[in-house]
Amino acid sequence: MEDFLKNVKTTAQEAADKVGETLSNLKDAASEKFADLSEKAEALAAEAKEEAAEKMEELQAAKAKIAAHEGGALGFLSDKASELLGEIKEEAAEAMEDGKDFWEKAKDYVSGSKSESTEDAPKTEDKD
Repeated sequence: MEDFLKNVKTTAQEAADKVGETLSNLKDAASEKFADLSEKAEALAAEAKEEAAEKMEELQAAKAKIAAHEGGALGFLSDKASELLGEIKEEAAEAMEDGKDFWEKAKDYVSGSKSESTEDAPKTEDKD
């Protein structure tokens, strides 16, 4: 019985040592992962902070530009709307020209096909 208890104690001690070693390995791995994630999070936070600072500078520049506009904010927006409207009109005119060219080419193609088909058609003689 003493041998049995001694074996159980030895086996339990070995199992406890293995669990302790595994726990230590897991703890080390978790610490490494945490350090990596912390480093990545800090880098992302720094990048986000830099981007936010750039956006803030852009906003302040836009604000200053609007404030310096002789018509104020409303005049600035009105001028921007006029610019956009001009661009839209220009693009619409280009689209119309492209459309006209397309329809001209289509008409030429269709009329050319009709004249070719009438030339190639067999001629029938009138037997009256």
